[in-house]
Amino acid sequence: MYDAIVIGGGHNGLTTAAYLARAGLKTLVLERRHVVGGAAVTEEFHPGYRNSIASYTLSLLRGEIIRDLELKRHGLSATPYRGSLELLSSGEAVQFTGDEAHDQAEVARFSNRDWDAMKRLRQRLLRVGDVVRDQWLREPPDLAGGWESLFATARAGLQLRKLDADDRHFLAQMFTLSASELMERWFESETLRQIYAVHCVSSNFSSLHHPGSAIPFFLNVLGELEGVRYKWGVAKGGMGAVSQALVASAREHGAEIRVSAPVDRILVKNGRAEGVRLETGEEIRARAVAANTDPKRTFLKLVGREHLEPQFAEDIAHLRMGHASVRMNLALNAAPEFARLSGEAAKVALGSAITLLPDRVTVERCYQLARVGEIPPEPYVNIQIASALDDSLAPPGHHVMSLLCKYYPYHLAGGQGWDAIKDRVADRILAAVQRHIPNLGRITVARQVLSPLDLERMFGLTEGDIFHGRHDLDQIFSLRPHPRAARYRTPIDALYLCGSGSHPGGGVSGAPGHNAARRMIRDLR
Repeated sequence: MYDAIVIGGGHNGLTTAAYLARAGLKTLVLERRHVVGGAAVTEEFHPGYRNSIASYTLSLLRGEIIRDLELKRHGLSATPYRGSLELLSSGEAVQFTGDEAHDQAEVARFSNRDWDAMKRLRQRLLRVGDVVRDQWLREPPDLAGGWESLFATARAGLQLRKLDADDRHFLAQMFTLSASELMERWFESETLRQIYAVHCVSSNFSSLHHPGSAIPFFLNVLGELEGVRYKWGVAKGGMGAVSQALVASAREHGAEIRVSAPVDRILVKNGRAEGVRLETGEEIRARAVAANTDPKRTFLKLVGREHLEPQFAEDIAHLRMGHASVRMNLALNAAPEFARLSGEAAKVALGSAITLLPDRVTVERCYQLARVGEIPPEPYVNIQIASALDDSLAPPGHHVMSLLCKYYPYHLAGGQGWDAIKDRVADRILAAVQRHIPNLGRITVARQVLSPLDLERMFGLTEGDIFHGRHDLDQIFSLRPHPRAARYRTPIDALYLCGSGSHPGGGVSGAPGHNAARRMIRDLR
């Protein structure tokens, strides 16, 4: 008999388990794969080449969690990117290094005023971001009311009052304007509008003209690395190092962790979760169960509609899933070479966050095609060459490259299947990248291609959704994933949500796991 069972050994499940164990609760983690970490995992995808095969960048992991769970003592360390490189569909390469004179000169190629606009926008985002950050490690208000909800609402209101009227207006615009319209108000050059608006694609599956499509831009300012805001980078040893540090912290305080232990069913009796049944038939009992699985998988497969009120089950069934992502990992026998960069600029680029950015018209066309199940003609691609910052991932002189590619829908039109087309899709993506990195084809030793269907099969992500549900206006904060399950408790007594399908959502932040653990500790005590 355990105090708590955590279903899923992804980083949020491990965070929950570590906090529960530190509180003296007997805790068991059950992971379906042969290795813990969920999508935050480092694996050898080709002999001699290791990479973060799914989640690949570090910044959102909260400093409070790193300190509480002593993750640095357990081996977690990070290296920041050297800068960012924007590869535009026009063939232009726009490089930001953090050196003010250099970056201002880059922007001056397109506008004499947009550099000042960039600085003002960044400062406003940081101020507004502080308010949003304050809510990440707190339960959202309960729409049904109550004293706890009243206090939560009052606290959020006090944080908003710290902003001046212009910042409050800007916050409202972030939630109500489209990404395109917001950036048109800030920048005069189409290049800066393209860079800022299209970056919202990475955490979204939405038209750049939809209200609220600018929300993902908050992710750029909510993170920090080694105490520095607005910084992103890589974990030493890959994202699996995050998960392994969490494992070490949890086990140090007595948590048990089992791999190759897929859960078939959450055991429910008289409206209360009593434990789980594994696919082997083994049943394990606990006072409480925390599900790190996405809400659809949790409620509709592991619990079952027979234990849910019909309207709640229907609402969960209609959650919008699918971030339309293809994920690739490349093994390279030499360094990539950039068509528009050489010398020191090329060296900096290797260790930068690199993005292949179609123009806004193309992105809109690609979105409209993807939403009806068609493959888009031009990809949006986030690229990372982690081995340029961490040489432990590949043989000397060799590299590994990560590519996150959008928009590639889970549901395909015309009877197409991902297993049949994914290699053709990958060829087209790499051809687009090769226009900016001409030697890519010659230096590629091997590749791993993960379609949305592969992401679902490998990591248990319904419809391949890396965030356990889209970050649309009606699927965030007190509505995530449902008003009756937004505060980590669920309509099933003793069943809690601790994954990215709960507030504050996706990304390697650990915040949902932290918040769920706090709620469970209060309830179990």
